[in-house]
Amino acid sequence: MSGRTLALCDHDEIDLSNGVVILSDQSLGSYAVIGDLLAATFTRDGIAVDQRALDEGYVPVLESAPVSRPVVHNTIGPRFAPSPGTTNIALVHHEWDRYPRAWVERLNGFDWIWVTTEFVGKVLSVSGVRKPIRLVRPALDLEPVPERRTYRLEQPFRVLACGEPHFRKGFHLLVEGFLAAFPTPDEAILTIKTSPSCSWTSPRRDVQIVTARLDRAAWLGQYRNHDLYVTASLGEGLGLPVAEAILAGVPVAATYWGGHESLLQPGAFYRIPHRVVPQPFCSSLEFYAAGQRCAYADPRAIAATLRRAARASAAERRTMATRARVALRERYGWKAVSKQAA
Repeated sequence: MSGRTLALCDHDEIDLSNGVVILSDQSLGSYAVIGDLLAATFTRDGIAVDQRALDEGYVPVLESAPVSRPVVHNTIGPRFAPSPGTTNIALVHHEWDRYPRAWVERLNGFDWIWVTTEFVGKVLSVSGVRKPIRLVRPALDLEPVPERRTYRLEQPFRVLACGEPHFRKGFHLLVEGFLAAFPTPDEAILTIKTSPSCSWTSPRRDVQIVTARLDRAAWLGQYRNHDLYVTASLGEGLGLPVAEAILAGVPVAATYWGGHESLLQPGAFYRIPHRVVPQPFCSSLEFYAAGQRCAYADPRAIAATLRRAARASAAERRTMATRARVALRERYGWKAVSKQAA
């Protein structure tokens, strides 16, 4: 980002010459990571960053922050609240293809909207957000991610997935597909890294559910120990673990929908076929948006994709991983995102 402004359209820009305040919701793990990466991206360009946590009530208190600094609010829909007397930017992440009506009105109280993928920008636009929407990519390659060095398989085939124990992550579909792909125990091992709140029971000894807390460095070191990263998520606004796996040099199996379309390049990952279908569920009333849809992958399609990846040669998996990393860095690497500012 050579420069001190972010051009938002032909005649408008945000002045970052006095720095920027980034308020990140620490209760949402991936949001906090994105906030850290965005801060690191700006800092590397010489833009001063005042990074703060939203308080427990999600009310930003900024008495000590210079009003000349734009404030980026990095949180979830119902918690967006602009700060008086300053330029307010909402950094929005969303998984389905419609945004709840009440949340749209909150966003329309901001000055600008930032998104990290084209998908989220389109969702907000069709959902009725009237404020200017700007694609601002954080550099995803600023963290050291230990890389896989060999692609020779040692039995069993090791598959990794991660996410909160929420239906949106599609773990029920993934487990069903895994058991169908590898009907004999110990042909492969599926490790699901989730949070301590998970109380699931594994259906078989080769499905390992890990709930232990890991610090950031320890987690990033886990990817290279696996032969494949897989996600059967019904929707992602970005899909940070996919990017982390790619940077670790691990082949990825995923649907090509939503935020994944910004991270993945056709021919550089194992594509899980999917259908775009109505998504009528929500975890609470305020999260629902009429007409929202998701990417549904049938367990049989997941099974076929897993079998294909397991049978691939070391050379194919290496080529797949290399192409994916090159493609990711062309869009979300530091060299690429440094060009997005005026």
